[in-house]
Amino acid sequence: MLRSDLPIALPCALYSGYDDAQGIDMDGATGDKAFFQIPFRCQVVLAGVVVTEVCAGSSTTPVVKFDLRPTAGSDTDRGDGDIANLVLSTTAAGKVMYDEDAVGDVLEPGEEVVVELATAAVGGSPTGHVRPFLLVEYLPETLANLDDMVETA
Repeated sequence: MLRSDLPIALPCALYSGYDDAQGIDMDGATGDKAFFQIPFRCQVVLAGVVVTEVCAGSSTTPVVKFDLRPTAGSDTDRGDGDIANLVLSTTAAGKVMYDEDAVGDVLEPGEEVVVELATAAVGGSPTGHVRPFLLVEYLPETLANLDDMVETA
């Protein structure tokens, strides 16, 4: 049984182009890089990234957004950095960058949180890799009360 008083790290599903050794490339193409499925009713505790390679660029430095996608797989009504907006600037490896703006926001089954590289590191010798995380607190609820939870026949 899940306890509601312990933070849970949701598993992160990654799109192609992910480097297993270091994570998401911050000097690559912008766009969606990973997502978190929401399997139960929960509230956000902390969203962030662990920097595994220094983030740097002489023209721009990376910005990573965690967007709430109300319907899994659909960008209709998708948010823009509403779970986290991480301005990485020039950040050393080993640092943990986080955002507390969405602390306490309730997430429901059937939603997703999408990790988007909004601004890539550019200029000079741009670098950077990160690994995203999303910590949540389980909120007990009867499954029949959740609109998008449907038991199979």
